[in-house]
Amino acid sequence: MKTLLARRRRVLQDLPDLEEVLRGSVLVRRIRCGKPSCHCARGAGHPNTSLSVSFRGGRTEQLSLPPELVPLARRQVANYRKWWSAVEKISALNRQLLRQRREVRDATSPRARRSRKS
Repeated sequence: MKTLLARRRRVLQDLPDLEEVLRGSVLVRRIRCGKPSCHCARGAGHPNTSLSVSFRGGRTEQLSLPPELVPLARRQVANYRKWWSAVEKISALNRQLLRQRREVRDATSPRARRSRKS
């Protein structure tokens, strides 16, 4: 049981600051500005980076990101994924801890003591 508790503590220690968490995806697309004389009318288009967040009911919100905010958004989205992964790991460890605690309780219950006497 101590090993599981130590593993759970280690998962928590490695997490980034919760204030630096952002749910969503950073998307890079190529868009055309619509000006017939612009190079994008014939070429690959202008790069456009945005943050996309999906909500219940199928609604999606997109926020256009200026180049200087792209690294911040990428880091915060990566931090969100680290937190989500940690929640899953801790949940799995807590299930194992519950199993162990149940086994200890069952082994020390009055019913278990009576069956050992028989």
